[in-house]
Amino acid sequence: MSTRASSSDTAYAMEAAVARLLVVGTWLAMGLVLVGVVLMLAAGLDPLDHGAVPPFRLAAIPGEILALDPAGFLWAGIVLIIALPIGRVVVSGLGFLAARDVRMAAISLGVLVVVLVSVVSSVVLEG
Repeated sequence: MSTRASSSDTAYAMEAAVARLLVVGTWLAMGLVLVGVVLMLAAGLDPLDHGAVPPFRLAAIPGEILALDPAGFLWAGIVLIIALPIGRVVVSGLGFLAARDVRMAAISLGVLVVVLVSVVSSVVLEG
């Protein structure tokens, strides 16, 4: 009986951690996008203008944020929104390992491998 309660406690803790990650991450991402839009408006730029999209350079985002460049905030928010589901898989996989559910942990790892292969493929094909 104590194994069932322990398993249930671990599952609850894992779901609570995933929920916190998704809620905090979503609010942070939306805050970054909001700051980017406000900076665009302050610079006299129209956020809805369908002009050229600023280039995406992951390594340049921190410098753009420090320079208060709106594009840096917008890209950071977008990257965070894209990363949140990956974070969910990582947190879930760690929770499954903590619960000693090797099968589900292996499935989580498989999902991460598929995501990694698709990201690497897109970078290679883009470049």
